[in-house]
Amino acid sequence: MVVTNEQHETAIVTRRDGQTAVFVRLRPGRLTCERLTEGVFREQWHEAAYPLAETLDRFIEHGQIHGCTVEALKGLEKLKARDRDVVATLF
Repeated sequence: MVVTNEQHETAIVTRRDGQTAVFVRLRPGRLTCERLTEGVFREQWHEAAYPLAETLDRFIEHGQIHGCTVEALKGLEKLKARDRDVVATLF
């Protein structure tokens, strides 16, 4: 899921279990994972209508250029693989 906040920052949610949301925020420098409780996450972040595949590519490219933690990279790649599998089953 692609989300934005009031400061117009973009993030991709890599894991959400109902208690905690784990997301990667696009910001200058190295990409890292951040965690918020579900309630705080819902207050601060709102789903955006950006295409997931294109946004994932942009995040991964940014991570390759500026660096990325292993957790963030694995989360983004896992989400990209899952998205690719879902689209593949449609055809």
